[in-house]
Amino acid sequence: MLGREGPVRRRKLLLHVESSSAGRFTMAACGRKRRTMSRRLRAALGALAGLLVVVQGFRIDRTNPPVEQDVAAPASVEALLRHACYNCHSHETVWPWYSHVAPVSWLLAHDVSEGRRELDFSTWTAYPPARKIRKLRKSADEVAKGKMPPWYYALVHPEARLTAAERAMLDAWTAEAIGRLGP
Repeated sequence: MLGREGPVRRRKLLLHVESSSAGRFTMAACGRKRRTMSRRLRAALGALAGLLVVVQGFRIDRTNPPVEQDVAAPASVEALLRHACYNCHSHETVWPWYSHVAPVSWLLAHDVSEGRRELDFSTWTAYPPARKIRKLRKSADEVAKGKMPPWYYALVHPEARLTAAERAMLDAWTAEAIGRLGP
């Protein structure tokens, strides 16, 4: 029967044999490394899961303020704006299920807040004409360059991807709206 020192002595002997085998690993050494690695991996995954549970307590405001008045646009352009732009650029955001899961909820709330700050179709009528022109020009430029909608949004919302014809329709509408507003 092995005493307390038995397994330790056996390990020392095994290490001596392993080190004298010209750099080759024995099955025992590989198994021990795998066990150590799997313990570390399990500990890291457990810590990550615990952290994810803790951050769920930090809730983000996902409200939609009342809509003052939408932008006046032809029905086809309005439909296009609704499915490609309104989720971030209006008070009509449809919050998906994953917007309730931190830390994704933080990223979504930040993106929507930034989008509304840049251009908010729900408060469009409150903008002075010069600001409307500036926003329309910037929007047309970003849509033409493919920056809007952002690639990461279009990845999750394929219906928001704009075709060349849809980009052209938005470009024509913004040019016409700018013409109506002034130089």
